[in-house]
Amino acid sequence: MGKKVKRVGYELNADGIESLPDSEIKSILRGADDLIMSGGRAMLAKILAGSKDKKLLELNLDQSPVYGAFKGISQKEILAKIDWMILQDYLEIEYNYRLPLLVFTEKGWEIEREIYADELMEKLIEAAENHTYEFVETLKERNRGMILLLLDKIAESGNKELITILKAWQMIEFKKVKAKIQEVMDVLENGKDQPKTENKQEVISFGANKKWFAIPAAIRKELERNVWCSHCTEVVQIVDYIVKDSPPGIVLEGKCRKCGKDAARFIE
Repeated sequence: MGKKVKRVGYELNADGIESLPDSEIKSILRGADDLIMSGGRAMLAKILAGSKDKKLLELNLDQSPVYGAFKGISQKEILAKIDWMILQDYLEIEYNYRLPLLVFTEKGWEIEREIYADELMEKLIEAAENHTYEFVETLKERNRGMILLLLDKIAESGNKELITILKAWQMIEFKKVKAKIQEVMDVLENGKDQPKTENKQEVISFGANKKWFAIPAAIRKELERNVWCSHCTEVVQIVDYIVKDSPPGIVLEGKCRKCGKDAARFIE
């Protein structure tokens, strides 16, 4: 029999908080994004407080757009706000071995996806203005649902100045996102009506994504690099994938990094 793991305990205490303004809810969710299944409540409180904690700085968490957003507020008060977010089902705690780590709930991710898509929109506009088209490389392996939402926002903006950077982005993407980028460019060039992206799959796969992110990051990377491609007839890296439930496990469905054909891996 293996040695029993003693989990690090925690106790939620919202300290009488009855509600938080939308701006604070969004700041907490944005700060949590960099800690999903890798950090907990205390580290999130340090980010929001603008702490000079050595580990926080080593992990470059001071680069978070909400670093210091609650500066001047004690970490105890910030922690109470975070605990309120957990108690109100915006975030939740899951254990990775012995440590309690933050994860999004479906309710929290729905808000954070909008926040992050707006942030990426601003960065894309800035990159287009400065002709730093290499920025699109940073978009390639982000959450598929958020990227499709970003593209919807670009179409709605009517900003034709983004067409050149969209062409640069299209060149490095795989089939589904490439086709969506083409639709958006058509809208910007010709003023066509843009059908909204269906995000049902992102909702359906939310539980599967939670299982996926419960796996340590190093192991997830190994699993991504160990997928059989029937076209290449060898083990390859899977990219541009979504995570689906497939009891008793999950399935990664995406593309072979080498040939671009469909590839999948079942994980029990």
